Amino acid sequence: MPRLTKLLVGGFLGLSLFSGLTACQRTPAAPTPSKKAAVTQPVRPLTVAEVQRDHRLRDVSLIYYAVKHTGVQRWQEVSDFKLGWQVETETVHGTKRYSVWPDAHIQESQKKLEPNWFTLKGQRVTYESFVVHSDGDYTVAHTTLPRVVRQINRDHAARRVRHMTINLTTLEK
Repeated sequence: MPRLTKLLVGGFLGLSLFSGLTACQRTPAAPTPSKKAAVTQPVRPLTVAEVQRDHRLRDVSLIYYAVKHTGVQRWQEVSDFKLGWQVETETVHGTKRYSVWPDAHIQESQKKLEPNWFTLKGQRVTYESFVVHSDGDYTVAHTTLPRVVRQINRDHAARRVRHMTINLTTLEK
């Protein structure tokens, strides 16, 4: 074989081998962040000022606290956070009362039992519930707005409580 042909064949084989080797070497794809590795924004704690400024946030904060921390059994009737709540406000003996019904879309015909309610005087909160099968007895629990906000933050529930406003309907009487 002439020397030029050997060089061409050798060069061709060398180039083919080099091309094959570089084609087999893949550069790894850039790693995609997994859901677990995703950085989440820190949850901003609730403040009393924020709760006082937004009546919807105030109402759901007080409902959350009543369901989770008062120990009053009848407040469990409104514990379905997916159905939400209907809050009816009315003035009784000069004090604004917030009656809490289960289900944001409850119809008037479904309101048979006396609801749970709360009142506010400054930052003092009073929860009241009619005791079923009693002679007109009520269960009463007291707290303060700052205590409610502290407890929500202690429960790491600020995000949840803020999201609860979506399932709240308010009616003024």
